[in-house]
This record gives sequence, C-alpha cells and structure tokens, in this order.
Amino acid sequence: MSVVTTLPILHFNDVYRVNPQKTLNGATIDVTQFAHMLDGVRATWPERAGGEGGREGLVLFSGDLFAPSVESSVTRGSHMVPVINELAPDVAVTGNHDFDFGYPHLTKLLNDTNFPWLLSNIIDTTTGKVPSVLHEFHVIERCGMRVGFIGLVEKEWITTVPSWPSNFQYKDMVEVALELSRRLRDPLGEQRCDIIIALTHARIPNDILLAKAISALSPDHQTSTFSMTHGADIVLGGHDHLYYASRGVTSWENHDVHQEVLGAERDEGDVLVIKSGTDFRDLSEIVLELEDSSLGSVRRKIIRTVKGKRLETQPESPSSQRLKDILSKILDSVSDTMKKPVCKASAPLDLRSELIRTAESASGDWFADVIRHAYDDALCAMGREGADAVLLCAGALRGDSIYGPGNITLGDILEILPFEDSIVILELDGETIWEALEAGLSTWPAQEGRFPVISGFRATWDSRKLPGQRVLNVALEVQKRIDVHRSGDSTPNLLMEYVEIKRERGGRKYVVVTREYMAEGHNGFDCLKNRNMLIDGEQGQMMSTIVRKYLLGSKYINKMNVPSARSKEPAHLHAETGKMLQHAKERAQRLGREASQRWRHALDEARAIIHSPARYRAPLSIASREHMTDVDCFDGERVRAGERHQMDRSKDAAEEEDHDLLVISPIADGRLKDAGQSPVRISTSFTMSNTDWDTKLVIGRKASRPSTHVADSSLDFAAARRAGATVSTDKKVTGGTNKGHVGPDHQRIAKLDRENEVAPLAKVLPTVGKAISTARIEKEMTQKDLAQKVNEKPSVIQDYESGKAIPNSQVLGKLERALKVKLRGNEIGKKLEGPKKA
Repeated sequence: MSVVTTLPILHFNDVYRVNPQKTLNGATIDVTQFAHMLDGVRATWPERAGGEGGREGLVLFSGDLFAPSVESSVTRGSHMVPVINELAPDVAVTGNHDFDFGYPHLTKLLNDTNFPWLLSNIIDTTTGKVPSVLHEFHVIERCGMRVGFIGLVEKEWITTVPSWPSNFQYKDMVEVALELSRRLRDPLGEQRCDIIIALTHARIPNDILLAKAISALSPDHQTSTFSMTHGADIVLGGHDHLYYASRGVTSWENHDVHQEVLGAERDEGDVLVIKSGTDFRDLSEIVLELEDSSLGSVRRKIIRTVKGKRLETQPESPSSQRLKDILSKILDSVSDTMKKPVCKASAPLDLRSELIRTAESASGDWFADVIRHAYDDALCAMGREGADAVLLCAGALRGDSIYGPGNITLGDILEILPFEDSIVILELDGETIWEALEAGLSTWPAQEGRFPVISGFRATWDSRKLPGQRVLNVALEVQKRIDVHRSGDSTPNLLMEYVEIKRERGGRKYVVVTREYMAEGHNGFDCLKNRNMLIDGEQGQMMSTIVRKYLLGSKYINKMNVPSARSKEPAHLHAETGKMLQHAKERAQRLGREASQRWRHALDEARAIIHSPARYRAPLSIASREHMTDVDCFDGERVRAGERHQMDRSKDAAEEEDHDLLVISPIADGRLKDAGQSPVRISTSFTMSNTDWDTKLVIGRKASRPSTHVADSSLDFAAARRAGATVSTDKKVTGGTNKGHVGPDHQRIAKLDRENEVAPLAKVLPTVGKAISTARIEKEMTQKDLAQKVNEKPSVIQDYESGKAIPNSQVLGKLERALKVKLRGNEIGKKLEGPKKA
C-alpha cells in the first residue's frame, strides 16, 4: 500500500505597500495584520524533527517586493528587506519590479535577505551561469521529502525593464524546466528530488501554457504513464495582481475556481496553477497530498489531491507586534530622509494650480522632459529608438506651492508627485494625439487637472475658440546628428526639425509616454483607452521613482566628474558608464562656452544641449547600472540591517552633498502656445508659422546666422540688448484684442494710464529671503513647520523666501524670534543671541 504524505504550503506574491491601505468599504488593513495571519497558520504546522527548529511546511513567494511604492521611491526597496525577513519565506523568485533600481542595487537587497532567490532561465553570458547572487534551483527537505524549486520568468517583461543588463540572456521556460527536472530527479544525482515546484513571475496565459508543457497536471488528467514524465508538479505564480486557482484543484475555500478569468481561457481543468492576489491582501493556504509512485518512476511522488483556502487580511485582524516595531524604525528613517535635499533650483519651482492648470509652466516642462526618456533602454530592446513624446496632465503635479529657489528636498519631490499609478507607453496615431490635446484644453479657463503637460512636441492652441476646436497645429520635435565635431569635443552638432503631426486616423504611430490613470480613460481622456500598450501599468514605474533615479544618476555624474584627490579613475560596473560621464562633462563644458559666446547662436546651442536626449538618458541609465550608495541620501544599509537611518548633520557632509547636487533651471520654452493669450508674438527659429512645417534649424557651426535675431522671450531679448546686438521682434498687435481699441484715442488713453500708474510697493530684499530659507533648513524645518510656528500660512513663508512678499514688521519679528536670525536693518542673517541671564 502506497504511503500518503501531506505537505502544507503558504504562498503570496506582488507585495509593495507597508503603510495602511484602504479596502473597498473604506476600512484599512496593513502588512502587520498579514504577518499575524501568516504566523498563525505556520504555527499550526508540526515542528521539524531532529532539533533543527522551524516547522514542517513551506512559505513561498513569487516576486515583486522592492517596488513600486511611495516608500520605495525614498528607500529604493531597502525598507522591504527587514519586512520580508520577518515574514521569512523559504524560497522566492524575482519579479520585474525587483529590478526597478537596477541589477547592481538588487544584489545588495538580495544579499541582505535570509533566504534564496531563484532566476533559473536567465543566463549571464559572461559566466555561463545564472546572475550572481541568484540561484538556478534550490532543494529543501520537508515532511520526509526532498522538494526542488525552480524560478521561471516570462520573456515579455524582460524587455520592459529599464537598463536590463545586455549580458543577461533569456532561455525558454519550458526548456529550462525540463532540463532542471532531469538534473533534480536523477536517481544517481546529488539532488534526487521527490517533487518539483515551479515559482514563476508571468502572466496567466503563459503560466497555463507552461503548466501544460511541463506536465504540472491535475490528478484527474494524469495518465498511466504520467509518473515517467519530466517537468514540475505545480506552478505557483505572480505578476498578475489577482487571485486565481486553476480548475484542476480538488477543492478551494473562499474562492470560486470555476469563475471566468480573463487570460485563463485555456484552463480546462488539466493543470495546477495558483496565483495569490497582491499587496498583503491575500494569502493562499495549500495542502498537497502525495503518494509514492512505482519503483523506477521519474516522479517519485505523485500529487493526488490539492486542497486550498484563500485567506484575506481583514480590518479587524490582529497585528504582529514584532513587525510593528520594525516598521516604526523604518518609517522614522523614511521621515528623516524626506528632509534631505536631492537637487537645487536656480529659480522658484512654481507648482501653484492657477499657473500649471491654465498654461504651459516651467515646472511641468521639466518633469515631462525627465520622464520622456525613462524607458528608452527598454524601447531599444523592442527595436524602437525611444519615446517620441510625453502627454501628461497637470493634475499629476501636486503641492500647489512654490519650491525654492535653493534646495529641493526628497519630501518636496514626493509632495509634488504623490500618485502611485505607473508611467506607461502607448502607441497613438495623429488623430488620437489631437483628441487628447483637445480633451486636456477643453475645460480652460477652469483650473482642471486635465490641462496638458507635454514634451517632445509643440502645439499651438487658441483659448478663444470653442472646446474641441482649440488645437491649431501639432509638430513633433526631431533631433538629428551632424557629423561635424569641434576639436577635442565628441559632442556632435545637432539638426533640429519639427515634423507635422497630422490629424488623421491610422498612418504613423507615435510612441507616447503617459500616466496609467490617463491611459485608462480617466479625467476626460476616453480617447486613450484600449490603445496598444508597449509598457503597461504592471510593468511601468511610478513617476516619483523615475525622477528619483534621474536625480541620483545626475548626482553620481557630478560627483565623478569633479576633480578630486583620487589617484585614478574609479572602476565602474558597466562599460558604458565611463563614456556617459565623459559626454556629460563635454556637454557641461560646451554649455559654458556657448553661454560666453555671442548670443545670436549661443542661446540656440545651449537650448539644444539642454534638450538633448543624452542629457536625460545618461543619469537614468547610470542610476540603474551603478551602485548609488555613495550619492544616496537614504542609508539603505543600516535600514536593511534593521537599524534606524542616521542623518549626517556635519557641515562637511552637507557641503559635499550640496556640491554634487544637480542644479535645475526649468523654463517654459513655448512648446504649448496659446494664440489667444499672446497679443505680442515674439518668435524665433524654434517657433513656426501654421504652415511652415518643413523649416529646419541647424545647430552648430554650419548654421546660417542672420544679421538680426528674433528673440523668443524676455530672457532672449534682454540677453541680446546686453550684448549690444540688433534685435527685431515680430509683433502681432491685434491678435486676441478688440480691434475697436487699437485706434489713436485708445493708445493715448493707455499712455496716460501708464504715466499715472502708481509705483508698486517694495518687496523684501533677496538677502532676507535667503536668510529665512538658510535658517529654516538649518533647523530642519519645512515651510509648513515654520508657518505653524509663527502662526502664518505656508504661502506667506513661500513669498518671503522667494522675495515676493511686501515687508511686514510684525511677521519679520515673529520670524526673527523663531529662527534666531536678524532679518531687519543691517547684518541680515546674523545669529541672534538669546536673552541674557540675570
């Protein structure tokens, strides 16, 4: 009579958030309740014999742990290490989001976990083995059996991982599973496994096809020769954020296995595939009953029943106190880091709703430019050159405040970018792009969140026209290289073109970066629904994560390119990093040279360098290819060890950090031009008439330079005047005005009005604003903290620091007392001594 063996298993996958999250009915759950539930089930298992400790069962995890979440944008996944170590899985497979901060950083995260991670079907071509730190397979003894584990991932998501190492080669899941089955089940081999469990990170259709191909069959579909076949016995998967148990299971509590599931159409009750939800909401309790097969069989034990239960975290569930204590340290560390600067702004970063939701803004342009190139590496792996454009809405940018000038903190970035939906990539035709722009502009002048924020193309619209008829023209920005170089400079000249995006259905498809929220048709963007996605929401990254990586990479570039006492150049992990650093250095030097040359072409060249794709691609690529520990304001190593992050408040550390920070100088460059709000049109070769779509602008020494320049902004105009050049402007006097008001009488009245205009009141001196900002930062206070301390609105503090406030002695007095610095009279910024003791 054959012996029946029972093997208990707990399985979960795709977990991200450690902060409380709301359920459908508005209550909250969190990871501490999930941990208590898991520990409660594990405690019912028999203790392992032989004094080894632990329990006779398995806790298994199917990938996606370290990102995405708001916390991971701060910690780059380090905060999840002590959490997963407390949950204590026995084995895991990596998921696509585990690579979000690059493979080098992932190795640090995995090294600090207490269990093995699998990646069986990815080969490092430089070694011929699976990537370092990861395992090809793992074997554990449980319940008197030798259980083998393999980790398989689908090919589809590999191409969506930014900066996926070029030496990491995919191998077919089925091929690898069968090969490993032969090795792990070999009766003369070292492992001699009784069963094999496949942990996967793949979509449901791929998991079902895999299960069929490797004979992970349900008891009812096992033939008489089944025991002689190679493969795995059951598939436990991740990647899909849903709960799923295939129809081949024997029984399942709290879940209907016969319900229709999109993607599971080929589940005919013949396979064993389980997926366990997402985000610490679900946990699968599985019990396998196995019996011995006949002597000489390939599969030593055969699954006879699969019984399971869907466990759900409930709002009233008790919590794990141990994990609560761990999280307290972690979240304190996150809070401390939010006060650290991650870049500097040379001018105020204005995110007020009345500005960014009614017109093109410098802040919106900057954020759009950064994310445009976030997935270029992934797109190149798909055979594409990169993203053509970005189409966001101003509602993605929050804060409703002015940040800077000066240090911009990590907390500021996360306040501006609070949303957790992913940045995705769509293929759109010209008609859809026009429709989306019309949708975004349709509610103007209301301060609605749908107002467009764009990059990679220019659009002219007219606010005087009816909604749905406001877009006048749209043109794609195209930059091409010219094979002419300056001596000692490998940065090429550029040919910039604008190519019309015609309003037509079909035809050319443009690769457009946008928000998952918009791609789902929310906020009036119905035209973006059901479009072909090159990178979808489960493959994409959060906007805050992308910006964080860009700033880290930029700081790394600055640090590496600053002359130091290093006797030799540092060793980089990736061969391309050195080239990227050199090109970045040349771009910075060239920008400096152009700024000192005659303004007629210097501004054009500088603008071309600033908007060069390499300027954004290099920091994003380097942040994923190199260790960022030395430039990261978050001490991930301490947090991964379960210790609280300690802020370095030394003066030397602050000066070194400030020296390496990226200085950003956002400007609104006219890419979204409202013809109805521009009575005076000042144009350049960067701006075209409605019909001049074929105009080309050559940047560099080959460019033809007219004797007069047409300035496109007050900045250009002032620069030209200072340089002593002849300046011409192309004025459109009557555009957007009442033609009855352009006669001589109206002009005379307007002149009288100007001559009798009351002079504006004086604003606070810049030195006062700087003194307030410096003292506030030294005391580690936010503008909101200081406002509360002096009983004023945060906007008052913003106005004083940015030099926009009208001096008020009462307010200045309160600020002096709160900051202990002098803000009136002479010696602005001098430290004030406390009251003398009697």
